Amino acid sequence: MNYKRIQVLAILFTCTLNFNAQVKENISEFLSENLELKDLEAGVSIGTTGIGADVTATLGEYARIRTGFTYMPRFRMTSNFSVDMNGRKIDEDKLRRMKDMMSGFTGMEMQDNIDIIMKPTWSNFKFLIDVLPLRDKRWNVTVGFYAGPSQIANAINSADGTATLVAVNTYNTLYNRACMGESMFSYEDNQHIIHNADFPSSFAEKIVEMRMMGMPLGHFYDGDRAMMVPDANYQARATMHVNKFRPYLGAGFKTNLSKDGAFRMTVDAGVMFWGGHPSIYVNNVYKTADVYDPDSGVYDMVTWDEKKFQEQLETGDINIDECWIKEHPQRIDLTRDVYNIKGKVGDMVKTTKVFRCYPMLSVTFNWRLPKFW
Repeated sequence: MNYKRIQVLAILFTCTLNFNAQVKENISEFLSENLELKDLEAGVSIGTTGIGADVTATLGEYARIRTGFTYMPRFRMTSNFSVDMNGRKIDEDKLRRMKDMMSGFTGMEMQDNIDIIMKPTWSNFKFLIDVLPLRDKRWNVTVGFYAGPSQIANAINSADGTATLVAVNTYNTLYNRACMGESMFSYEDNQHIIHNADFPSSFAEKIVEMRMMGMPLGHFYDGDRAMMVPDANYQARATMHVNKFRPYLGAGFKTNLSKDGAFRMTVDAGVMFWGGHPSIYVNNVYKTADVYDPDSGVYDMVTWDEKKFQEQLETGDINIDECWIKEHPQRIDLTRDVYNIKGKVGDMVKTTKVFRCYPMLSVTFNWRLPKFW
């Protein structure tokens, strides 16, 4: 009985080996016939990712591989930030007079809005696989990916807005000094004596009441306001970012433009997935309270540390500068960290948050290369 079982197992094992060998042979034959390199093409494209160049390899009857690069031309779009004071109870007349005062102080005319010039910085490497499942081989389904730098666009203030941003930083320097009770400015004479030009008391009180100046960016989700100020180079900047790896799914149609098929055209439509909507980052943003309490010792850009001051009084080693804590601006994502953004910038942020993927449409013109294999 055991001997018969061994015979049956041996026969089944032999049949399995023969079957596996036949399957492997059939698969190998299918792959050799259908993944054989038939055509190699060079192409140029234009579409929603810009202009590009690629190489296409046709493998048998059912597949093509495409790889190449795309580049978005650096065209310009314009938006703007408004310039405002952080004091919410300031009427338009007071704001206008303060801006006129800064224009007279710096010799630079302050504008109510700063134009922001936006440019795409988009470039991509692509790897796509066309699958041709239908009898009509002109149609294909495409899967693959695009990859490139995370930053796809940037924005910077226009040249004519620089004067306003210089005036904003100058004002905020005066505001800081007024809050800390320092002199408006100091200078040294030929005898190395330091002379201080103090604020008129009424002006110091007024500038503290008006609070800092900058570009309002809405509110943080804890209720505090977001105010952006120019950087050390008197510039306002923003950058847009997406994932570096961007999957693609689409469909296409390819047809001959010449009788011999050497010149062809491909039309592709699909979707590039960003992995969520893009992020818009800005730097130099202060988190400020909506309601200002002058008795608290908390200002927009500096804070008085009463505890440290009392400790210094006890030790007798008093350093006023150490008791003033300078607030540090932060980098925020306008699409995730704040809400209620006004004006054109707010409209741009709302539009950006809608597009969690990027619609793709392109036309490629291909030329078949001479065979060298």
